[in-house]
Amino acid sequence: MRFNKSKTRDYYLLTTEIENVYINEYMADAPGDYVKAYVYGLFCAENGMELKNSIMAGALKMDEAALREAWEYWQSRGVAVIEEDEDDYHVIFVNLREKLYSGEKSLPVEKAENSEEPEVKEFREVIEYAEAMIGRPLNAREMREINSWNTDLEASGEVIREAFEYCSELGKTGISYISKVIMGWTREGLRTSEDVRDYLERVSERQGIYRRILNSIGLKRNITEPERKMVDTWFDDMHFTLDRVLEACEKSSFTQSPNLKYVNKVLENWKEEADQWGRDVNQRTNVTQNTLNKYYEYLRGRAEKRAEARRQEVYDKLPEIREIDIKLQQLSSNISRGLLGGSTRQDIDSIKSEIRELEKQRAIALTENNYALDYTDIKYLCAKCGDTGIDENGQRCTCVKDRMGEAELWQNGRLS
Repeated sequence: MRFNKSKTRDYYLLTTEIENVYINEYMADAPGDYVKAYVYGLFCAENGMELKNSIMAGALKMDEAALREAWEYWQSRGVAVIEEDEDDYHVIFVNLREKLYSGEKSLPVEKAENSEEPEVKEFREVIEYAEAMIGRPLNAREMREINSWNTDLEASGEVIREAFEYCSELGKTGISYISKVIMGWTREGLRTSEDVRDYLERVSERQGIYRRILNSIGLKRNITEPERKMVDTWFDDMHFTLDRVLEACEKSSFTQSPNLKYVNKVLENWKEEADQWGRDVNQRTNVTQNTLNKYYEYLRGRAEKRAEARRQEVYDKLPEIREIDIKLQQLSSNISRGLLGGSTRQDIDSIKSEIRELEKQRAIALTENNYALDYTDIKYLCAKCGDTGIDENGQRCTCVKDRMGEAELWQNGRLS
């Protein structure tokens, strides 16, 4: 009788001559003589030995019929296959871990061990690493669970190894716990060891921030999950700095029962105020809306005074420009009165034509004397809102952010 062991692609951590799956899943329920036959036959297969059925039965102190029953039993359990020959039969041992992993009912085509496919090799190495980390062989359910991390969660082998190492350091070696860790990591998009280490570094830093925030309001406990999510929004969504958050915590410390919900309300108010004024949430300012309005009024008045000074300069040098401006003002008034008084379209068009001619003369006079056409115009700091803080659509102008900082200096006498 000849014995052969199927050389399939997956030899999962054969640290002994007997597969751990067999020990955990099949051996305990089998009759003792059947186990004895399996172990001895496996020994022969591993060493390439060929024994007649009668010789093996004698060595095991079993009759040949009982030995045949043993192999039929193992065939029925799916751990061995009997191949009939003319005058004997042969036993092929099924690689149980490959069967467990692939779900194949029939034996795969025999392959050389060095032709192992990359994904299979990686899974085998993951199993080996897992067993080394938890200090015992994995059972069938655990191996199926690990396989699902790769097939269902698409977790890479290096991420799985990082998870076993991380959980082992925490003293959490249960497969269910490790599975939750891997699920969380895959949701975070972690695909490599470097991803995991960067993530853990960030988490460690954030954990320190949680403790600092709780301590600042006098809470000596771990943060709860709802609190953690709320605090994360302060940094990730509202973009507050830790210093600004701790400033809000300080305000909470003066209340009767300091808590994170109060801090959250303070930060939400600060965020809303910053958005309204168009400034960064971390920018501290003592400028009120009233002060900002007064500063805009100051800017408009300054722009008008400067324009008046430039006009007077031009009038002194070019008296004809003053005369043109007076006529233009009169004609503009005539158009307004004409529209209200019922003047004809022809009269209005005539006035407009005269205005265009005067504007042309004015432009020529300015350019001939090296003045820009808009030299006498009022030049506001912000052309979009005319230094009012409100744009043409009635929205807060983008210049408000800059004006806030200026207004603070202006009210303190450090800007003129």
